[in-house]
Amino acid sequence: MTDKQEFNHQVRRAAVTTVALAFALLFGIIVLAGGDWIPGGITVVAALVGLAREIPRIRRLCAGPTEGGGDDDHHFFRASGRGA
Repeated sequence: MTDKQEFNHQVRRAAVTTVALAFALLFGIIVLAGGDWIPGGITVVAALVGLAREIPRIRRLCAGPTEGGGDDDHHFFRASGRGA
């Protein structure tokens, strides 16, 4: 698989995962509102943890594909104009 195809695959996978976690969060909130505290709480916490773990991946993907496979944070700051 070429680098561009792999990057596109990672973007699609991150998008699907993020949408699924958002729906899980919504479902958990509905369950909590219905009065089922334990399953609703577990669902909400799991969805929030999953979304929190997706944030660095989304930030890395928004910076675009890395050229030469360098350090991701260095590429992010260089591309945004905040680094040397």
